[in-house]
Amino acid sequence: MKISVIIPAYNEEKYIGNTLESINNLDKTGLDVDILVVNGGSTDKTREIALSYGAKVLDVLHKGIGFARQQGLKKANGEIVAFTDADTTVPKNWLQKHVKALKEENVVFTYGTFRVLDGKFPYFHYINYLQPAMLWLTHHILGLPVAAGQNHAFWREKALSIGGFNEDIMVFEDIDFAIRMMKIGKVVFMHNLIVISSGRRSDEGWGFFLRMATTSFKYFVINSRNLTGFVDYR
Repeated sequence: MKISVIIPAYNEEKYIGNTLESINNLDKTGLDVDILVVNGGSTDKTREIALSYGAKVLDVLHKGIGFARQQGLKKANGEIVAFTDADTTVPKNWLQKHVKALKEENVVFTYGTFRVLDGKFPYFHYINYLQPAMLWLTHHILGLPVAAGQNHAFWREKALSIGGFNEDIMVFEDIDFAIRMMKIGKVVFMHNLIVISSGRRSDEGWGFFLRMATTSFKYFVINSRNLTGFVDYR
């Protein structure tokens, strides 16, 4: 089975080598895996590092994460597409678990969660101790897939049938996509499929929570897609 692993990246020379190494070390039994780094105008060595690990590189304009994900989806040639982020490492069984779940009847989208090994209070504690329970509750009680962009997979043709990712969304593009995928099939949350990301967003401090609360209100309550993107910490 052909699988495309897509990694959006912008000035990620500090992390992307570890990400690509973890993907190269995956259990690929029965899988034909290619890696596509969507390089959003990086000015550092992101492109060179990606090529050195055997990844293909798609150079696109730096127009936001929704745009980058959509360009990667269009370029992908796998039956299944999996996304992770350029500051994330994945476990050896990452793809196998996504593929197994996607092969179940009527499943169109799968997602797991993430933890951080570094970072400051309160972000570090929220991600590692509160978020896992909140994701379980939102999925199983509210029926809302709060899908992490660094840990999800789906059938490519099903994604294209709903138009893919919203290119204009600067944040929540992954959640927005998962919600729309839920309308055409089953979305599976695998709470025990965990990837490890950097804790760099903790540098935003309490501002992270204020911004996310505002963004959630705008997206879910007033149905706005004019959302403020993540603060850039590199």
